[in-house]
Order: sequence, then C-alpha cells, then structure tokens
Amino acid sequence: ILYDDADDNRDPHIAQLSDGTLICSFFSLRPRDTRWDLVGVQITRSHDGGETWDETAENLAPGHACSAPVRQMPDGTALLGIYTGAGGSDWGGVLRSTDGGKTWSQPIYIGKDANLPLDAETDVILLKDGTLYAALRSSKINMHYATSPDLGLTWSPVQDIGFQGHAPHFTRLSTDEILLTHRLPATALHVSRDECKTWQGPYIIDSVGGAYPATVELKDGTILAVYYEEGQGSAIRALRFRLKDDGIEP
Repeated sequence: ILYDDADDNRDPHIAQLSDGTLICSFFSLRPRDTRWDLVGVQITRSHDGGETWDETAENLAPGHACSAPVRQMPDGTALLGIYTGAGGSDWGGVLRSTDGGKTWSQPIYIGKDANLPLDAETDVILLKDGTLYAALRSSKINMHYATSPDLGLTWSPVQDIGFQGHAPHFTRLSTDEILLTHRLPATALHVSRDECKTWQGPYIIDSVGGAYPATVELKDGTILAVYYEEGQGSAIRALRFRLKDDGIEP
C-alpha cells in the first residue's frame, strides 16, 4: 500500500523527476452527511525508488482535484494539472514547482472566465516550439484546449478541440507523434502528427467505458495503455499495440 487514509483517495499518478524523486499525485473526497467534500490535490513522495513513501500526504490545493501526472519541463519546472468549479461552471489550471516539487505555486487557472462546464481533468504537454498545450475535459460539450507561452504562468483563452473526451492523457512518442488517450467513445485515443494542430481518430482501444487511460512507449516501440472498467466488479485492463498511419494494431 502506497498511501491510505480515512478519505476516498482517487486518480493516483506516479511521476519521476530528474533527480530521481517519485511523486504520487491524487485527490481525496471526504463523506459528510449526504454529500462529499473535496479535500484537495495531494502528493506523497519517495526518495528511495518507491521503497518508502511519505506517511502524510501534502495538500497542495484544497478544494481542487487532479487526474494527471506531474509533468517536468526541460528547465526543471514541474507542473501538475488541476481543476475545480463553482456556481455551475468548471475550469482547469496548473500548479508549478521550480524547486523539484518541494514547494508549489497557488493555482493558475485555465478557462475560468469562459463560463463553460470544463470539469477539466487537466493534462499538459510541451510542444517543440516551447509552447505548453493543455487539454481539458468537459462532460457536457467537447474537450477544450489552451496554450501557454511561458510554461504555465499565463494561458490563452480555451478553444474547442473538436471532439469529446474525458480524462485526457498525453504521451509523446520517440517518433514525435503525440498521443491523447481518453474516455469516449469507450476507451480511445487521438493522434497528432503536427504538434497538436490537428488530430486523427478516434481510434478505439477497447469497447468498455475505460476510465482514466494512460499510455507509455516501451523500448521496442510498442505502446502500453492501462485503464480500468467502471461499475460493480470492475477490473484493470491493459492493451499493448503499435501505432499505424491509419490507427492502431494490437
């Protein structure tokens, strides 16, 4: 067990920083009467390759959630996608760390003024020109995106990405394609071959309504996607596949 307390801990992701530190990010809900209180964005760290972890989780952003891993930039800046909402609208954002994940900024919001239902599950990826690109879920309209010229300090207005999707997760392949995996339709992915200007897909990974899919490129160039089924008796699933010009091949 990596971490467990009395709250409902959700959406964990593990990332390794350049100094070897492992950061597990997640958020927690706390039952109260007939509703849930959002505890906030939390992290726990390991400095020995995952053998031991902090016994107490640090709450980086009370009242916020996260559903993607910490992403470290070439200059060492670490970013964690977050999201929150109020008054019938939702928006995304990021937290920034410039000291190896020891301390973190206040939330820097994405799309807060758009008045859209962006229950965002924000993830980010760095493009070749230095632009940071963020994808934000919506459960009611298409996924949206925004860009940052300064590694997350400021953000453009959000724009429609052109398709639906929940729980976006980015992976850049060694061949420079960018994968964007998500739920809807079922468990699927889109591929960009032009630095997120256009997207091909959706390509179906699985027929189940897979939750929070994530991908990693293996040493032989194949891609491993891991996700979970939803509902009673749900299980973890995985698919190993190759990316083709017109889709994927298990």
